[in-house]
Amino acid sequence: MTRRSGRRWRPLAGVVAYAWLCAILASAAWVAVGAVAARGPAGSSSRSPMRSTLALVPTPSATAQPNPTEAPTVGVVPTPSATLPPTPGPTVGPFEMDIYKDGTFVSQVTKYACMAGAVQNMLNIMGPKVDTTAERQVEISKTIIANTTPQDSLNGGYGPEGWAITLTQLGGGNYKLLIDDSLDQAMHDAASALRKTRRPVGLLSWWGAHSWVMTGFRSDHDPRYYPTNYTLEGAFIVDPFYPRKSSIWGQTLGPDTFRDMAAMTHNYIGWKRPEGRYPGRDGKWLLVVPY
Repeated sequence: MTRRSGRRWRPLAGVVAYAWLCAILASAAWVAVGAVAARGPAGSSSRSPMRSTLALVPTPSATAQPNPTEAPTVGVVPTPSATLPPTPGPTVGPFEMDIYKDGTFVSQVTKYACMAGAVQNMLNIMGPKVDTTAERQVEISKTIIANTTPQDSLNGGYGPEGWAITLTQLGGGNYKLLIDDSLDQAMHDAASALRKTRRPVGLLSWWGAHSWVMTGFRSDHDPRYYPTNYTLEGAFIVDPFYPRKSSIWGQTLGPDTFRDMAAMTHNYIGWKRPEGRYPGRDGKWLLVVPY
């Protein structure tokens, strides 16, 4: 009985022993693999192989979400910087100016006091004070006579150089006497000076026997931008002889009346005085201009 039992259990013991040996070997293998994975190659991270593998896969960068408070900077045309409004260009076509002021007119106190009346009108137009009294005109008359030399007026009284000097002395600004060879040149000099200074011009009309005041004009272009290339249509005239009637020139016209070039040609004539010769003036056009 004893021998028969030993033979029956010997194979079973072998199987059990072999199973235990396999289990031990398997455990040892897993321990070895775990140790290698935990240690990794020299200088590598201690993370698991799975984590290391995933870390090597490039991750798409996060797309920045637009900020509603910030303007986009790609594909936007820059806004030009603010600029000053354009400067108006020169006036092209018909041009007109007139500096006459209502309430400034005064008639000459005597038929001989035309130059004193002209000066008084000019000063009133320039202002700031307006004085239409006869007393003021008498004072002006005395000043002109004091400023007139024998060469300026051969028979005494008023002279065109005295006119310019008096205007300057009485606060009208700088004035001077011009002598031109033609009506066209004189009219252009008058218009250009008036346009530049906005002050009235004195004209020696009726062969130099009378004094007119030019306060404006009409032309085909603005003299400021076309100083040598404009044509005058006429001028606005203040005549201190108004409302009198001349035996030679007829009924005078009210202040600030527009006279076309035909009327200017009829009234604004080259210098010719009966009291004698004036070298440098005879046959020429005289005017007193601001500058």
